Amino acid sequence: METILKNIAVPSGEGRSLLVLPGETVTFKAVSADTDGAYTLIEVIDEPQAGPPLHLHRREDESFYILEGTFAFQIGDRTLIAIAGWFITAAKGVPHSYKNIGTTPARMLTLFVPAGIENFFEDLSKLTAAGTLDIDSIVAVAVKQGMELVPPPPEH
Repeated sequence: METILKNIAVPSGEGRSLLVLPGETVTFKAVSADTDGAYTLIEVIDEPQAGPPLHLHRREDESFYILEGTFAFQIGDRTLIAIAGWFITAAKGVPHSYKNIGTTPARMLTLFVPAGIENFFEDLSKLTAAGTLDIDSIVAVAVKQGMELVPPPPEH
């Protein structure tokens, strides 16, 4: 079966943007329809202290390239502080999260392999826009997309 990869050119500052969580905006640079399902590439902008809860993907490997700002990442049992130029991966099945720990918005490119995660962001943005985003609705959308939220380990 031949892969049909379209030529993609998305200028800086362009692409479809969605507010997916309070303080977190994603801009689609390449989605499943562009890549024949091979990958999804998004630009993420997080306001200070914003970022997703600890979660894991059952279908996608996720990679992050920091463009600006400072993020704290948890990947499995590792905690990392990442700045511009860092590249980090989270394999499917590995719990991970990140948070902008700086005082200004932070940006990164996030790659998902294979594609399809854009549906998750679409669903989350609808809940956020409707003002109905809560932990139960996040869990429901995550499960629908092959993801799960992971409770943090107990404090000692």
